[in-house]
Amino acid sequence: MPSPNVSLWRDRLLRFAAGAGGTIVGALLGVVRNKWLATHLETAGIGVVSQVMASQAWLGALIGLGLGLPVTRAVAAAARRGDDAAAWRTTATAFALVFAASIPAALLVLAFAEPISTLLLGTPDHAALIRISVFGLVGVGLFGVAQGLCAGRSDVRAPMAFVLGGAGAATILTLVLVPRFGLLGATVATAVLYPVGMAVMLWIHARRFPAAFGSWPSPLFDRREVVALLSVTGAALALPVLDQGTLLALRANVVRVHGPAANGLLQAALALSQMVGSLFYAYLASYALGKISAAGSADGIRSYTRRQWLPIVSAAALILSLAMVTGGPLLHVLYSNRFDPARAMMSYTLVGEFGRVCLQAAALGSLPLGGAGLWFRIGVVQPIALAVCYAAFVAAGSGPLSLPHAYAAAGAITFATGAWFMARAGAPLGARNIAAAAAGYALLLTLLRFATG
Repeated sequence: MPSPNVSLWRDRLLRFAAGAGGTIVGALLGVVRNKWLATHLETAGIGVVSQVMASQAWLGALIGLGLGLPVTRAVAAAARRGDDAAAWRTTATAFALVFAASIPAALLVLAFAEPISTLLLGTPDHAALIRISVFGLVGVGLFGVAQGLCAGRSDVRAPMAFVLGGAGAATILTLVLVPRFGLLGATVATAVLYPVGMAVMLWIHARRFPAAFGSWPSPLFDRREVVALLSVTGAALALPVLDQGTLLALRANVVRVHGPAANGLLQAALALSQMVGSLFYAYLASYALGKISAAGSADGIRSYTRRQWLPIVSAAALILSLAMVTGGPLLHVLYSNRFDPARAMMSYTLVGEFGRVCLQAAALGSLPLGGAGLWFRIGVVQPIALAVCYAAFVAAGSGPLSLPHAYAAAGAITFATGAWFMARAGAPLGARNIAAAAAGYALLLTLLRFATG
């Protein structure tokens, strides 16, 4: 019989693998798409497509109204009561709200595609790509509600269904369309990811929970449901819109100053770094968040945070260090030798990703501990720090490396600030855990020095 420590670590690894399963499959399919895009579109083409994707994600988050969290809570509460009608009424109202928000947003994007293209890409020539992305941004908005519905009933198959359906369709279309249609084909493939993925996810969910869906309520907009949903969406909407919007704006500046090729290199660096980070975010969101939310008191939240801290942060430091050491071969395998200049960018973004993982692990209990106010105060630091650091590095003459430098610095600033906020709220990390983060930073910065010369 294995010892308690062996069993504990085995269980942790199994939970990590389960939580990150959909992320891993999605990442593998993303690797296939990126390699194909790099072969046919090169750095400049990826720079254009990634900027269109980022604008689609930002606008989708905006029209989604931050409804994912309140839908999750409302559906979970109704499911505990056995009130399927209430759960569907909440979900239907949320879908209707997003549809209502998406119509004017889509019309505005279609009407002003050329100015939007100029703002994001420095030229009106890509207006057709902006118009195609409208299909995808509506899907992003609706996905938040669908995700909330599935999470409220703890449907662990939903993330994998989304990845297999959406990312699978996007990958097939990328392989088929890009060689013939170039940027246009890549944008079409990207635009179907969320709509198709959401449709497959809801189909799988309906097979497991037939009572989750019913006839559309009348009236469609129940005033009490609308007020209940929108009253708690503030921080859930503001944080992703501000975070994604800040990065989108800074990358638009990179395109205007340094060209789309520089943004393509930056996309490769960010994508690889965030691919590693997403493994930890998936585990924290799919498993640890529920556990820490059930901890109740500040003592329970502090205890759980500290228990999780060392294994998560140690694993993050080691995996991110491995990615930094193998950065050159990774870029060759996953993209092409034209992406060699992204090696230095990737080294800095990996350091920034370590700070983001540390922040998520430290501030996981912010919502149950201090409510939406504490959660928002911690979350808003990242986009503000990124913008301020970017301006500072541009002024210092860092050139195309300004944003990677800012990403690394903002990660450290946000982690330090978040840990301080959590300590004030009653959940300090403790000296040993802070020392572990410092050791991780020391390892990464040492490797950074060798990777960047």
